[in-house]
Amino acid sequence: MLNHPIDAIDEIILQALVDNHVAERRDLEFKRELPGRNDEQVKEFLADVTSLANAQGGDLIYGIEEDNGVAAALPGVEINDPDAVILRLESSLQANVAPRLTGVRTHWVSLANGRGAMVMRIPGSLTAPHRVIYKKSGRFYGRNSRGKYEMDVHELRLAFTQSEQLPQRFQQLHADAIAAAKGTEMPFAIEDAPTAVVSVAPLGLFREAHNIPITRDHALVPHRVSGFSAIDMIEGVLQHAPVDSGTGTVGSFAITHRTGRTDSAFVIGGIRPGNNGRALHIVWPATFEQGLRDMAMSTQSRLHPFGIEGPWVVLVSVFGVKGFQMILGDGYPSKLAFRDEVLLGQHVVERIDAASLLPIAEAFWLLFGMHRPADREFGAER
Repeated sequence: MLNHPIDAIDEIILQALVDNHVAERRDLEFKRELPGRNDEQVKEFLADVTSLANAQGGDLIYGIEEDNGVAAALPGVEINDPDAVILRLESSLQANVAPRLTGVRTHWVSLANGRGAMVMRIPGSLTAPHRVIYKKSGRFYGRNSRGKYEMDVHELRLAFTQSEQLPQRFQQLHADAIAAAKGTEMPFAIEDAPTAVVSVAPLGLFREAHNIPITRDHALVPHRVSGFSAIDMIEGVLQHAPVDSGTGTVGSFAITHRTGRTDSAFVIGGIRPGNNGRALHIVWPATFEQGLRDMAMSTQSRLHPFGIEGPWVVLVSVFGVKGFQMILGDGYPSKLAFRDEVLLGQHVVERIDAASLLPIAEAFWLLFGMHRPADREFGAER
């Protein structure tokens, strides 16, 4: 896979593949012509795509001529309607692959010679292995450094087992983030208050090897801070709110991992004085939603320049909320939360935006015994 966002790939980048004699590899393949319409060409296209999805993902580039697996020229392809071709190929994937692939993106690159090249980016899949079902084919394809091949029974068994384990592997990374928020192998812990933990990773994390050159300039900024400090770590870059001199805790932090994922934590409530001298244990839904939106969407934008794209896995938990309640408009209280630590969901989304994060916000409200108002704007104060 090219180390560029797919929508940033242009003729200069493609020509550099030829000039530098870049060779095909497990996650990169060159094709002189676009897939045709006859049965053999359709099967070949479906095999190419599913072999990448069943491995670590990668890029198929149409319009580059190769010589013994090395990019040799960029003649491009000549078609009148690139959008129609893209629609045909994407429709073929939807109809002839089981289970359906998600997250495949296609980008047309216009060339100076009047032709064009097409880049198809296939992410590593959470639901692999995918089977080609065109014309009752029923075949599974894997991939190695020499290209695609038909998977045998042993490889299929292993692929199914690995796919079943992927959700648990993401959950373990998230569990590590929760432990970090509590101070495990960290220079500090989050304040002793209700806290949200957000983990965001590309779906192909365990199938695509990344070691991005993350710096403090590109790292995720913690939520709701007027100032912050940074620590370069083995895992990546940790940025955090000021450390309280008395407790040695912080109100928020964010870790951007060199593998191309993020973990963040931030306080969402606290104890405040109430009437008659009674202390109120309050959680602020707006703070939760704003932090979730900022941390998840900022991950998407900050990792994009490194060529890391969706689909995304978003995991969110809260802890320290038992006995706390939300205070809504006009001082109306919710019910008390009776759970102390809750996973609000593991969601796979094509693109991170308020709509894709809404189910997590709805689960958060249910934690306090309330349905989130349908007309409430995401992150609204009231």
